[in-house]
Amino acid sequence: MDLSAGLPVLLVLLVWSTAPQAARAPLPPLVKVTHHWAPAGTSLRCQALNFFPQNITMKWLKDNQPLDAKDVNPVDVLPNGDGTYQAQMTLAVAPGDETSFTCQVEHPGLDQPLTAIWEPLPSQSLIIGAISGIIICVIFFVAILFLILRKKKASEETMGDYVLAEC
Repeated sequence: MDLSAGLPVLLVLLVWSTAPQAARAPLPPLVKVTHHWAPAGTSLRCQALNFFPQNITMKWLKDNQPLDAKDVNPVDVLPNGDGTYQAQMTLAVAPGDETSFTCQVEHPGLDQPLTAIWEPLPSQSLIIGAISGIIICVIFFVAILFLILRKKKASEETMGDYVLAEC
């Protein structure tokens, strides 16, 4: 087994994790917003992943206006094992009101603030309805095909006793 192919990657990771923080270039965050249901209510979670340096500003906006700090859980910034950081903040929201909120992130690795929204998945009832419609169409098609073939077979059996006469 030749380990030399992975050696450059290991070397880069080693240099990255041991280099002085001032010498590293800023690494912009990957930002995503997720939706969570719980017995206590509905919440949105904004996550900023794999960024460097540690300083980051995250805030929730409702209809493009910042929310009061008392309405938002504080930002938790945690180190990753590779020298980057991750942060998250959550916001309790009323069910059905989720799409009016956005998460705005500012970081030295970004040229301008980054805004992320939660995008709902297609409704489960819509997916079930589409699948049910397809199944009903297939059953209908098979039933019509069965009737046509049965009628054709019946007409062939009755035509066998008759002889066409020429006039």
